[in-house]
Amino acid sequence: MTTTLVDQDLAHRAQTTLTAYAWAADSGDLDTLRDLALEDIAVTQTTQEKRGLENFLDIYRAFAASETEVSRHVVTNMLVTREDDGVRIEAYFEATLFNPDSTSRIFGRYSDSLVEVDGDLKIKHKRIYVDRVMALPTATAAFVPYGSSDS
Repeated sequence: MTTTLVDQDLAHRAQTTLTAYAWAADSGDLDTLRDLALEDIAVTQTTQEKRGLENFLDIYRAFAASETEVSRHVVTNMLVTREDDGVRIEAYFEATLFNPDSTSRIFGRYSDSLVEVDGDLKIKHKRIYVDRVMALPTATAAFVPYGSSDS
């Protein structure tokens, strides 16, 4: 992970927050996801923008309802800056979604903006991109998820 430091404490807290998000997203932990986001979080998914915590959680509710799907989020880089209105953290994830019952594997990116609120870092804006869909052979080799990583 590449990090532009403002100060080490802030960078460490940001990395901790982002790692918690990655694990919660991969495991479908809605309580942790709820705790990590602002009430009025904005979510940009393809061409739509949704506002509000429940709209943010709906993405993960739908994902959790599909028991066969597996995901892996990896933080690829993070930029931490202080601005007049507080702290801004831009973080980028690579995400892989895989459904053993289907014939495709989806690769995408998330970009998160975090802000500091009462000493905690919260997700303010999440952008979701689908980069490509890769067709899998019909006799699919075993896919073993190996969890989230912060490196």
